[in-house]
Amino acid sequence: MLKRTFTIFSFFITVCSPIFSTEQEIPLFYWDARPRLGFSNFGDAMSVSIVEKILGRDVNTVTNLTPGEKKFLAIGSIANYAEEGDLLWGTGVNGKYPKKGDYHFNALDVRAVRGPLSRAFLLDLGVSCPEVYGDPTLLLPKLFPEFEKASSPSQEYIVIPHFSDEDFFRELPNMVSVKEDWRVVVAKILDSKFVISSALSGVIVAEAFGIPARLIISPNENNTETIFKYSDYYYGTNRFNYRFATSIEEALEMGGEPLPECDLEKLLEAFPYDAFDKS
Repeated sequence: MLKRTFTIFSFFITVCSPIFSTEQEIPLFYWDARPRLGFSNFGDAMSVSIVEKILGRDVNTVTNLTPGEKKFLAIGSIANYAEEGDLLWGTGVNGKYPKKGDYHFNALDVRAVRGPLSRAFLLDLGVSCPEVYGDPTLLLPKLFPEFEKASSPSQEYIVIPHFSDEDFFRELPNMVSVKEDWRVVVAKILDSKFVISSALSGVIVAEAFGIPARLIISPNENNTETIFKYSDYYYGTNRFNYRFATSIEEALEMGGEPLPECDLEKLLEAFPYDAFDKS
């Protein structure tokens, strides 16, 4: 089970993150699909809300790259957007960019990564990387206690496709789109007994709240993802023998993967409060 004994959580929130001016501080970079695809992907959008909740205030954000401007990268498979000296916490490597030439840095300030595959990749590039794992999405239940599992969920199961899979599942009455507001998607997850998802964030949110989830890899030739990021997450939560389904029927038969084992206190301790301390 997830370790939720956040004995030092309140200390960090009240002592280590006072209210500072956001002027000139390092901005948070997250992947924004709106300019290119016309929608906001719920998993990426959570990055801003999670970081702001930890700090207790608004933060500067950027969604475009400015050469030479240091930035902070958190949720998402966005290590390929990092540049020299950038700050990473919980970020993962994107398996679609497997070559060293896809990366434009020699040194980064890495505090945590999503999983051991991302760490091994960065180490191979010569980047120092601590053995601290976990997707920050797993912190949702503690950061947002207003979100609670429904005592009597209205949905036996829901399906959350990666956006490149949506057309493949569109006819399902219980499909949930990642293009909806992240709070809406979370609420629908909490109102279901079981989550089947090819969107990694759908799996992570469900498991963060103890809801059984099963990864599905559909036979969709238009799917844009590789298995790397899924394995990275599962390995980082001590599940090296995870399995994925290839159909809704198979997912229902398999049921949920065992829940993650992850030291969330250690992940939270690794948050770069110092980068936001302007006193």
